[in-house]
Amino acid sequence: MELSQQQHAQISALLQQYVSSVDGVRSAVLASVDGFALAEVAGNDRSGQRLAAMTSAMLALAGAVGRELELGDLKVLMLEALNGKVLMLSLNAGQTSVLLMAACDQRSVIGNVLWSARECGEKLMETLAGT
Repeated sequence: MELSQQQHAQISALLQQYVSSVDGVRSAVLASVDGFALAEVAGNDRSGQRLAAMTSAMLALAGAVGRELELGDLKVLMLEALNGKVLMLSLNAGQTSVLLMAACDQRSVIGNVLWSARECGEKLMETLAGT
């Protein structure tokens, strides 16, 4: 999937708004399902391309677990570690599927991160659809 310059600018702005408006979110990456970064707002020590690839792999693995347990389509994967949290969200609209990853510090409230990610995801999908 390739983005036009206008789409890339709009998506980058949406990701920046998400990161700056949600307490504790340090970075966000929008990735293709095959693990390529489409746009990112990341800290200095982060590689958007690496995060995109890891997000794709993690969601694929979680999806396999969900299928094995007959849970239906995967929507969200959350990880909590000693120094932070990660939210991975699968976004689907028609033929378009992308992945949104948010890396958070410990002060983040994961419910707020998720709710805001879903709102951001709707806007991202509208941008990708050209509406």
